[in-house]
Amino acid sequence: MFLSTLFVGLTMSRHREWELSCKVYVGNLGNNASKHELENAFSKYGPLRNVWVARNPPGFAFVEFEDPRDAEDAVRGLDGTRCCGERMRVEMSNGRSRNRGGFGGGGGGGGYGRRPRSRPLLTPTLPHHSPDISFRLVYAT
Repeated sequence: MFLSTLFVGLTMSRHREWELSCKVYVGNLGNNASKHELENAFSKYGPLRNVWVARNPPGFAFVEFEDPRDAEDAVRGLDGTRCCGERMRVEMSNGRSRNRGGFGGGGGGGGYGRRPRSRPLLTPTLPHHSPDISFRLVYAT
């Protein structure tokens, strides 16, 4: 029993070590998600490094791409499409664990009506006492 608990702990933590900018959370997969089906769907967007499918509890997976741009393209292209018999939710992983059972690292909440992420922008600032232009970091929403 101890050995199986240790093994489950090791397999759950593996996906947390992946490159976050390349890591995609896949939710709403149902109980019979197939690693092979996920590989087929996601590999159309670029080379994959890893695919991990949750078994206990089932219903979600993580996919790691080699390139973060491919991960973002897959999120845009596959969110809401059908795979493994269900309409899946596909988001960039936020790296945080979910509260239920300590599993996850899933996306950050539902897709519609979500507040957009802020992106840092450099904007010029003109000091009143100097003709030099400096830049400050501002967050656009």
